[in-house]
Amino acid sequence: MNALRKRRILSVFKYTWPFYIISAVIIGILLNVLFGVTHRTPRYKTFNLFVSGEVFDHKKLKSDILETYKDKELKAFSCTSVKYGEATYDTKLSVAGYNTCDVLIIPVSKLEKVKVSAFGLALQDELITSYYQGYSFFSQEEVKYGIKINKEKVSEYMTLPSEDCYMILSGKSPNLGIYSKTPNEERNISLLVAKDWGM
Repeated sequence: MNALRKRRILSVFKYTWPFYIISAVIIGILLNVLFGVTHRTPRYKTFNLFVSGEVFDHKKLKSDILETYKDKELKAFSCTSVKYGEATYDTKLSVAGYNTCDVLIIPVSKLEKVKVSAFGLALQDELITSYYQGYSFFSQEEVKYGIKINKEKVSEYMTLPSEDCYMILSGKSPNLGIYSKTPNEERNISLLVAKDWGM
């Protein structure tokens, strides 16, 4: 390469180097989005939990949930937690809780103020017989919706309100086994979590 050509390349590079950096960043973002869309974990392999309280050990809760239900092909876990009574509670419950979570842990005083049938799975006798024989339930209009949580079983992960709290199974969850909108007996993580933590 002769000296003149070298000077021309350096001269052009001096003015265009920001475009190379911007191009690299844009390509990186596009690749990230492309792989995120094509390799997204299926919804039935994820478990989302809403907690009306304080989760103080997210890391342990996540690792224990993933380990306990790994035979169910569970690949991802997320938890939304907010203390009952905080200013953001109703917003987080409405947006994250009702729309994306599989199991919602809600105190009885809040359940008495909402229409649980709008988001919760009604617990039919067959379901209760299969999973929750002898458990305590929250009922509304003579329909059972929530399974009472045993606070001692979750005390290593979270602090819940002092009143009774219930686990409501989201009617939108794909993890309800044969009771989900796309029935599959093997995809029953929501039912099992409520069974393991219930009383």
